[in-house]
Amino acid sequence: MLTAIKKDGTWITLPEKIPANKIDEWRRSADYYCPCCKMEMTIKAGNVRIPHFAHKNSSSCRASSEPESAYHLKGKRKLFQWLLSHGYQVDLEAYLPEIKKRADILVRIGGNRYAIEFQCSVIPEVEFIERTRAYQSIGIKPIWILAAKRLKRKSLYEFSLTRFQWLFITGSFHHPFLWMYCPETDHLSVLKNLTPFTPRTVFAELTTASLKFLPPSRALPQNCFGFPFLSAWRYKRNGWSLHRVKTARRCDPFFEELYSHHITPATLPIEVGLPVRGMLLIDTASIEWQAWLYMDVFQEKRTGEKISMADIICIFRKHSKKGEIKFRPLPLLHEKPIEYPVGQYIMLLEQLGYLSKLEEGVFKVEREFSLAFTSDQAQILEKNFYDKHKLMMEKGNIQYNQ
Repeated sequence: MLTAIKKDGTWITLPEKIPANKIDEWRRSADYYCPCCKMEMTIKAGNVRIPHFAHKNSSSCRASSEPESAYHLKGKRKLFQWLLSHGYQVDLEAYLPEIKKRADILVRIGGNRYAIEFQCSVIPEVEFIERTRAYQSIGIKPIWILAAKRLKRKSLYEFSLTRFQWLFITGSFHHPFLWMYCPETDHLSVLKNLTPFTPRTVFAELTTASLKFLPPSRALPQNCFGFPFLSAWRYKRNGWSLHRVKTARRCDPFFEELYSHHITPATLPIEVGLPVRGMLLIDTASIEWQAWLYMDVFQEKRTGEKISMADIICIFRKHSKKGEIKFRPLPLLHEKPIEYPVGQYIMLLEQLGYLSKLEEGVFKVEREFSLAFTSDQAQILEKNFYDKHKLMMEKGNIQYNQ
């Protein structure tokens, strides 16, 4: 902790550096207490650790959820100073007695209060969600910022996110993004337009700016109204088709179902595994949950036959109950029904000319999916599909339109 209270109730914030010959003088000058649990604290400092307060005795202080690294202490101090330098009403390590929580930073912007949490360590998912809900229950909007050093980048547009890191996603289902900060470089970063391919692999754009030149009012990322990852998506999908079976578990129900329908991963229709809005709700890879719908709904349908949205949703729920389609919690986004991505997938098929709406919730098959018999034929169908629909997929705002 960087803040404490003295016996007379006044608050004190430690400076970033204390000369070695002054540390004992600071310690003797007053008694310090935790603003949260009121237990006595001491100043710790050294050649490695920056000056900070710590409980004198073993403490079960409810407001201190995990040990703080020098990286974390430095980060929240710099974020605090950044907001303070731009004239905002801001408190460092503000204790909120209504919920018995201590926010790294509490800032008032306009008529809203925001609790900023700079998270450098992994905490239990249930704790992340509980803390988020606690802030929201007293009208405070939580902003979770991930330590930038935690991000794993695989290529220009490809990143790997753990289940814990997915909890940080904010913005909206049309424009999702993730905040990151590095106190060592003093750079605030945004991973935006997140488009998941598998539970951990995600396509996104990374933008970075120095806090020195970035006013808080300009920190929110601009919305994207296109889909910039189509080439990367196609490459990844082709790789999945050719190699996914190598990592399949024995008796995997998904692959058992594929083979019972006389389909291999390499010959799945190209219409299976398309990026759609809201699919970040689903932890299961899009090519897999869309394949379940294909096998149970679309494969047996012929041109002119009807398809009911209610039947599609029923099948989707059946597979989710069996654990074959899984979901990811997104506590910082407004809640959407788990069927939302399915509706977006059906809407996309309608836009592409495969379905036409007869009435609300009822569609007619206008064109059947293109089932290949060999992997070579699948590659030809893939090229033809994207030659025809590439412009629409990239510029038609399928992914992020409002």
